[in-house]
Amino acid sequence: MRFAVADDLVTDLEAAETHLRQYIETAFPAGMKNFELDTFPNAEELLKNFSPGKYDLMILDIFMEDMTGMEAAEAIRLQDEKVPIVFLTTSQDFMLEGYRVFAAGYLMKPLEEHVEDFNRTMNHILPSLVKEEKGIPAVIDGEAVEIPLGRIVYADINTRHKLTFHLMDIEVETSMAYAQCQELLLTKRNFTECYHRIIINMDYVHRMEEDDFVMKDGTRLPISQRRKKETKAVYMHYLVHR
Repeated sequence: MRFAVADDLVTDLEAAETHLRQYIETAFPAGMKNFELDTFPNAEELLKNFSPGKYDLMILDIFMEDMTGMEAAEAIRLQDEKVPIVFLTTSQDFMLEGYRVFAAGYLMKPLEEHVEDFNRTMNHILPSLVKEEKGIPAVIDGEAVEIPLGRIVYADINTRHKLTFHLMDIEVETSMAYAQCQELLLTKRNFTECYHRIIINMDYVHRMEEDDFVMKDGTRLPISQRRKKETKAVYMHYLVHR
């Protein structure tokens, strides 16, 4: 699980990081698997490192110089409709604007004076994320990890006849059988098999064309001619009910 915090005031950035780490240690004493936290001194640096599905939670200061947190959130929403965004602010005046980007919460600064509100907001967001964080076991650079299902763009069989999971920023080759992958992914509403031995995460579809799905990472994946009508119906149903 990966979080991002952006604030152009060093003390506030450090406070957000400290409170988030303390909350996780208290709320999840057994530890949170694959927990990572990226901090950024401004919105521009955040967006340079952002990609759809990369983060499970983003905490943004509204009043950053140059690009504001609200402007950054609008840019994020053009690519990622799901990631929870929480704003840090010294004023309640901008709360209505948050509806445009489906803000998950607002935290008043300084955080030291609003710890209960911080914990209440995290109590609302994080348990559901942890519950959903079921991963696929894999090995990256010799280290055993779990790939969160929500970060998988698509899965296929590579030229070495190995099952490969494609994320936005990495490809992970595994020894898992394709049939096992089907059992894990095709029971989820956002995954479908568009072609022989290709399973896509429909959350990452940029657009559907006549014979291909164009994914958000730019990859074109073919649609089975034999199952084209069925596959397109599945995708349209997903769009209506997501």
